[in-house]
Amino acid sequence: MNKPVYTIEVRNKMLERWRTLEDDFPENIRWLNDFLKKCPTNTRITNGKVKKLKGDLKDVYQYDVNKKDRVWYTVDNDNRIVRVIFAKGHP
Repeated sequence: MNKPVYTIEVRNKMLERWRTLEDDFPENIRWLNDFLKKCPTNTRITNGKVKKLKGDLKDVYQYDVNKKDRVWYTVDNDNRIVRVIFAKGHP
């Protein structure tokens, strides 16, 4: 049985930043897209690039694009949707 595929939604406010990351770091964002579509909460397979945040951000995951840029996202497992809520730089 195939794993369900997630849809990625990028908030309008973040769309330009997301596209900039795609242009500046195509390999990293290609990997992230594939990861988000298949298993967005499986932090064990990411070599530390993805982590679940804590405290007020306990439902948010962070992907480290590089030392400076981050992508934050939430996961709606019921509807199979990953929502990118922040992209680029430190929030």
